[in-house]
Amino acid sequence: MTASERLAALDAALAVLACPVCLRPLERDGGALRCGAGHAFDVARQGYAALATGSAVPGDTAPMVRARADFLAAGHYARVAAAVAAAVPDEARWVADLASGPGTYLAAVLDARPAARGVALDASAPAIRLAAAAHPRAAAATADLRSRVPLADGSIDAALIVFGPRDGAELDRVLAPGGTAVVVVPEPEHLAALREPFGTLGVAPDKEQRLLDRMRPLRLVAEERLRSAAVLPPDDLARVVLMGPNGHHLDHDDVRATAAALGPLEVEVSVRVARFAR
Repeated sequence: MTASERLAALDAALAVLACPVCLRPLERDGGALRCGAGHAFDVARQGYAALATGSAVPGDTAPMVRARADFLAAGHYARVAAAVAAAVPDEARWVADLASGPGTYLAAVLDARPAARGVALDASAPAIRLAAAAHPRAAAATADLRSRVPLADGSIDAALIVFGPRDGAELDRVLAPGGTAVVVVPEPEHLAALREPFGTLGVAPDKEQRLLDRMRPLRLVAEERLRSAAVLPPDDLARVVLMGPNGHHLDHDDVRATAAALGPLEVEVSVRVARFAR
């Protein structure tokens, strides 16, 4: 995508984006977005908006983002992306990907919904740089999603939360009447073969109830469990370990050395795709 195409996508997304400070509408003034209260936010040369100014949330680092982008590009989670796209209603016109990473899942949705437009939001600037180029109909912005989602009230037809933080009250605010939230969470068996050799984090046993609690007042209307086996070569073993929260606390060189010593390894991909409605 060219710089002008990215700016055009950002300009279109001003229909749904809102000031993260006061939630007033935003307008673009050259290289900045401004609201009526005088709050201003830079537009990066890569075409994304910096709406996480002053955020203390630690976003994914550039190596973690590259690991995620390369792993997803290899197709190991293609079934997950297809299930996410299928869960978005045909009539959706605005789709927000919250904690979007490089925008892979949003791009899959927009490919499947030619009439829809999207906006990717993530705390990580390296992730949003990639998301800004993920799809011609997708805009991107950094955002501190743990405090306030910079979207107007009732502006979004569908929200995607794939392995990301969930806040049912904020989703209830930004979703349009009848809107849908598509949430992907790991099952206990997900990537379990990696825990012993790499010391990766496990899945909490009460995750299902915690999901329902965090998504209130939205109600669960459908869910699908996806299970499949994948044989990962050493490079992708290292990537899948380093692309998530483990990437913040594990030594990257040690992970790559362990993956090389293991060789190709079969892992289970086991996730739940849940659909919530207002």
